[in-house]
Amino acid sequence: MKNNAIQRRSDALQKSTPRAIPLVLALSFLLFITNPFDSLEDEFVRYDADSMPSHYIAANITIYIYGGVHENDSIFRTNTLQRFGTGRFAYSVHDMASTCDNNSCNNRLDAQMNDITVDDYSSSSSPCLAISKHYGPRFGYCHHDALRCSHPQCKTMIEGDEMCKVANFDARQYYSADIPNSGYLPLGPRLDSWSALQLLQKSPEFFMKPPSSRRYAFNAIFSMVTSKGRRYLANQLNRTSVYNVTLPMYTSISGRWASMTEVDAVDTGIENKLNPLSYTEVLLDSIFTLSPAGHNPECFRMFEAVEAGSIPVLVKDDLYATTYAGGACLEPLQHWRDAPILVLDSWDDLYPTVERLLGDMAALDKVQRDLRAWYEEYMRKIVKEFEDFLMEPIDSSVLANQLHAL
Repeated sequence: MKNNAIQRRSDALQKSTPRAIPLVLALSFLLFITNPFDSLEDEFVRYDADSMPSHYIAANITIYIYGGVHENDSIFRTNTLQRFGTGRFAYSVHDMASTCDNNSCNNRLDAQMNDITVDDYSSSSSPCLAISKHYGPRFGYCHHDALRCSHPQCKTMIEGDEMCKVANFDARQYYSADIPNSGYLPLGPRLDSWSALQLLQKSPEFFMKPPSSRRYAFNAIFSMVTSKGRRYLANQLNRTSVYNVTLPMYTSISGRWASMTEVDAVDTGIENKLNPLSYTEVLLDSIFTLSPAGHNPECFRMFEAVEAGSIPVLVKDDLYATTYAGGACLEPLQHWRDAPILVLDSWDDLYPTVERLLGDMAALDKVQRDLRAWYEEYMRKIVKEFEDFLMEPIDSSVLANQLHAL
């Protein structure tokens, strides 16, 4: 074992998938608007927003993203919003400067507003969203006031604030119940794994396997550095010989984290780091996907697993946590509490629970179908609420106070 990593992968996967990553990287940006799901006996339904009649489009939603392409932008760069949206809107994404100048706001404001009134901005018929990343100036962080200054007609959003430290933006990723009156979008599937799934679905032989036809009982693909719970789980998985476990499983556990987006270097320098195609193939062949919480219990893996027909596995302390990230995030996974997923009392229960469930494959096939139905309903509800949020006019009195305070 090297670099504190654990990995067990089949010979076929090890030989075949590394060669495919250049193709994934080359085609990924061409695949963002393709559709994610082939049918599985009519249980998985294909939704194609591009085929909707044009008269359904009520407005164009313009999205301004600062800081370049990043995995946290994934929900805007895949067709997730189009798939689960109401069909009322077309989405237009614009990449802004790599950094946001937080020091020259007043000059830009004077030039932009000139003869335009606050009411002109607040009553705009074309909703828009200006997005900043919560990673400092290097990654394009824009203070809320700077975003409001540059885009006074738009709602503002903070990405990547998994510690729930920022509360003054209009919308956010990473849900927190104590930040009222804010828009919320979940992470959704990550850009690189989404692109890999689209590529795999181009094969004539592709179909979404039911659990009864999958190779692995579960997969465990994560880095240990982000939480004690992950380190504990990694230790449990490394003791299969002690527990006399013979379950077919796939593990790839790294000692440290690295991004897998296609805009990053292919060679991460991390032993046992899966490329996006290999990762997605494992999800597609796993009945369960272990999803231990990192800095925040919401993670891309949960969405990627469902998209691949794999059932996420969480522990109660993560799913029912009232606070997380040092108490900053309140009820972070409250939206997932009624999902038909596997919830364990602790990771100690993993092996006996999975072994027991494997005794009734027909029931697991039904759980997969129920999970997909839940996911469709959940994502449609969240995206509709977000569309409604964007359509709400900006309060002109609040906007005036914000602009005059800059």
